[in-house]
Amino acid sequence: MQNTKAYHFDQALKYHGLNKKEFAEKSKIPYDTVAGWKRSGNVPDYAFVILKQLAFVHNPSAHRKQLTPVKRITMTERLAKEVQVAFWGKNYDPAYILKEVKRGNEKFIKPFFENMYYKEILKLLTIKNIEKLLPILKKLFKKETVLFWENVVGKYEKGMLDVF
Repeated sequence: MQNTKAYHFDQALKYHGLNKKEFAEKSKIPYDTVAGWKRSGNVPDYAFVILKQLAFVHNPSAHRKQLTPVKRITMTERLAKEVQVAFWGKNYDPAYILKEVKRGNEKFIKPFFENMYYKEILKLLTIKNIEKLLPILKKLFKKETVLFWENVVGKYEKGMLDVF
């Protein structure tokens, strides 16, 4: 394994799906110059900067995904059954129940928080959802329950709690 700038530059080109000719055309650097970097084993620092800019311009959505990872909440079949059990006899769709809980519908929040285990709630609701629901929880539940959820939100914000 080589440890030269030229080797790393070639690997970076490969990673971004470019070859030297495409890089030369897009960066408006003569191809002979780009090819000469490999022979000399030395690539100027500005070439890496240009490559980074070209990669971002070429495929900005890929970089956006890397910068802001989105945690998708998926309701597994088991979680859907748990939600249905929490609303036994009501014949509501689990997705509808979750939507109503997130909207802040008290009719759905009370049985949801009373009949679901907290770990399952954390799998179905984001911390921001729970934080948004705290004022409603204060109206519906005893102080101990509200304090529990306030602590969960607080510990997560301080980095002391890792939500699945």
